[in-house]
Amino acid sequence: MAKKIDINCDLGEGMPSDPDIMPYLGSCNIACGGHAGDDASIRRTIRLAKKYQVNIGAHPSYPDKDHFGRISLDLDPETLKASLKMQIERLKNIADQEQVNLHHIKFHGALYLDSLNNQELADHLASFLQSHYPTQRIYAPYGSRMARAALKLNIPLCNEVFADRRYASATLLLPRKHAGAVLQDLPEMEKQLSLLLTEGKVETIKGDMYQVKADTICIHGDHPKAVEIAKMVSSNISGNKTPQA
Repeated sequence: MAKKIDINCDLGEGMPSDPDIMPYLGSCNIACGGHAGDDASIRRTIRLAKKYQVNIGAHPSYPDKDHFGRISLDLDPETLKASLKMQIERLKNIADQEQVNLHHIKFHGALYLDSLNNQELADHLASFLQSHYPTQRIYAPYGSRMARAALKLNIPLCNEVFADRRYASATLLLPRKHAGAVLQDLPEMEKQLSLLLTEGKVETIKGDMYQVKADTICIHGDHPKAVEIAKMVSSNISGNKTPQA
């Protein structure tokens, strides 16, 4: 992969490491009230991103702060769409006040995972995006149901891969309820990243290899080694941005 690859991270979720991670990023996904975040945290994260010239994205989720948005909810499509619009507009309004453009949208947690595995949900989400944010980029894995639904409606797609999560297939992450779903060992993450960068492939938990496309690499801001991961990923990407003081 000769092209420059972006690094993105889920931020504004109440983690104290956000200021240490931001300098290594090209984009960030800001919690906007569904699973975490409030007006103050959104504004604070946007200002931090602005300082380091990091693109901001909305990170909406199922409306479920009790479980951090990591439990699937059986919501009817209209209820879900109303919640997502409220979350995205909340962030967008603050971004407008701070004179920063919304760069992308990335669904969070269980909603993100469900959209990769459930075609009906992916189609509903793509329809929602087309209706309200037709020119906005969506972050999703290459070849996933969400990616296909977005492309079908001409919604701009940014192909996403992960540095700190184990894969179940080319388009699905291993659910967090499984042991080892979240990688903890930095050398193991670096091995996964190297495979992505040199061969454009991911290896699943069963050892199968799949070809993927990568425009952006995600790390999770709530990972206990998030800052170390950000530094490692940044150092492995040629042409990456140089962290500013």
